[in-house]
Amino acid sequence: MFRTRPHSRTAGASHSRTAGAPGVVARRSRAAAAVLGAALACTTLAVVSPAPVAAASWPNGNVDITGHGHGHGRGMGQWGAFGYATNYSWTHTQILSHFYRGATLATRSLGALTVDLSAFTGQSQVVVTSGSAFTAGGVAIPAGGAALLRYVSTNSYQLATSPGCGKPWSAVRPVTSGAIRSSVAPSSLSSLLSICSGGSTRTYRGSLSLTYGGGATRLVNLVAMDDYLRGVVPRESPAYWGDVNGGKGMAALQAQAVAARSYSAAQNRYSWARTCDTESCQVYGGAALNGVLIEDPRTNTAISSTAGKVLTNSSGAIMSAEFSASTGGWTAGGTFPAVQDLGDTASPNHNWSTTIAASTISQAFGVGALESISTTGNGLGADGGRVLSAVIKGSSRSVTVTGNQFRSTLGLKSDWFKVAKPQGVPTMYLTNSLSTPNTDVARAFGVPGDLPFSCDFNADGVDTAGVYRSATATFYYRDSFAADAPLRQVRLGAPGDRPVCGDWDGNGSDTVGVYRGSNSMFYLLNTNNRVSSSPLTQVLLGSSSAVPVAGDWNGDKAATPGVYEPRTATFYLVNTLQPGSPRLRYPFGSVGDIPVAGDWDGNGSDSYGVYQSNVFALVNTLGGPVAARTRFGLPGDRPFAGDWNRDGKDTVGVGRNY
Repeated sequence: MFRTRPHSRTAGASHSRTAGAPGVVARRSRAAAAVLGAALACTTLAVVSPAPVAAASWPNGNVDITGHGHGHGRGMGQWGAFGYATNYSWTHTQILSHFYRGATLATRSLGALTVDLSAFTGQSQVVVTSGSAFTAGGVAIPAGGAALLRYVSTNSYQLATSPGCGKPWSAVRPVTSGAIRSSVAPSSLSSLLSICSGGSTRTYRGSLSLTYGGGATRLVNLVAMDDYLRGVVPRESPAYWGDVNGGKGMAALQAQAVAARSYSAAQNRYSWARTCDTESCQVYGGAALNGVLIEDPRTNTAISSTAGKVLTNSSGAIMSAEFSASTGGWTAGGTFPAVQDLGDTASPNHNWSTTIAASTISQAFGVGALESISTTGNGLGADGGRVLSAVIKGSSRSVTVTGNQFRSTLGLKSDWFKVAKPQGVPTMYLTNSLSTPNTDVARAFGVPGDLPFSCDFNADGVDTAGVYRSATATFYYRDSFAADAPLRQVRLGAPGDRPVCGDWDGNGSDTVGVYRGSNSMFYLLNTNNRVSSSPLTQVLLGSSSAVPVAGDWNGDKAATPGVYEPRTATFYLVNTLQPGSPRLRYPFGSVGDIPVAGDWDGNGSDSYGVYQSNVFALVNTLGGPVAARTRFGLPGDRPFAGDWNRDGKDTVGVGRNY
């Protein structure tokens, strides 16, 4: 993507002019480079000039995000357990040992569990009924009757009774207990305690207690561990899994039962209850809702077949065995090491995508107009793995958040996500100064995937825009930056070739060429009006990894090629197009830098430079020291060079969104 071109000077300048023609334009050939970009290695450059090309706002109205998994990803992946059970024929012990590395499967006798029923938080009264006799506040309630229990203060309650929910209440009486208990062992759904609330009925095993804690009234369910699990496991893992692949899916339900038992047994969250009934703990719905069982025979079997089984650590303590719906292919680590989850391919959220308005993200993080989003991942799995940190940059400020904060703020399914780089309009940004660079010209040209460069195609002393469309081996260029300038094209090369241009025959106008890394060969034209008979000059130079450059290295008014070896940070140049021309070797820059070439001081011969991140380091003489360090563009831009204002000196430019 390098080119050389003629350059004009006015008479009277301190340079040689055409003999015998005082006052007329004297032309000579010299290079200004355009580069095929690659990832840049980091070097330290002392830069004193300002950054002139400001970051543009997000180029379209939406931000496309792809991701993997659903939930926090710690511990067992529920869909992964299902995949391992049904596709790999794993048992529940194999599933547990895979996801909970270092844990031991043990048997323990576990007592009843207290569960905070969050739907009733802040409600000072509760209405309960049962098909069997029960007590409320120590008062006997007959089968089919209802009790309204209201909290007043510590050990002070009010009780009213009725023949059933929705029927007239008796007079209120004081009681000293908030406990509601069945009087008989439950034998059917109707014999359990049911809460009448807002037109719905929630049914629970065990007993209930109205109490006060954490600044609000609370309703707590005291329930045997495995009775509690009967309301948890089918809410966490679909009961139908137990039927899949001839019953192999039962192993996933058994693993879920052990994980849920371990997790709840390790909880001691509040002074009034050990655990809660929401996703913050485990989803628990009791036994039934509106008379329809939540419990399922298949999950009941998974629970009973693993009765008392829990996961313990090396000290014998029961471990809080977290789990989430879908890991996306790797667990997140934490208490248990991160492991690959091949079973997760069964998950409908193994891969997902979403689109969010750029304005929504801007407002959510308060950064002004959104400019960029960058992320750092943990390196486990596709797309860099789970995001550890995200930087949201806008017109007013930048905000750094964790991947989980980004996920929760925007409602993403997991913290394993990738923000698609927006494809803006391919644009060339040019500056007329190396010391105080500003964007003097900005012109959209070409399409994404093109390789931008610049040359003086019509010998008027001004470089203009060009692109090489490698897929079709076609050059497109204009003779000026005017929007209505005719679009010209030249077919040359093969897909995968890289463009160069220069005044190969010294006639004053630039023409195109290509470099083919597969055979280290330049193919150069002396005309941009190519016909089948147009001759090609071939020059052997470089290697498959070399990046082409071109310039008038010796001031003889004719351009010749060169290459930059990014692996060794070395330029190799020739001064003629003849076979066997000596190679001139000039180490410069750092591994991975991108080369440019041009006549930076207007002395009539070209020299080189490199581009790293968004900084140009340029020399005025071959093999000489750095003469200019110019910050221009943004990381990821594609650099090139040229004389945009016909002042006799090359300056730099960048292509963005190619």
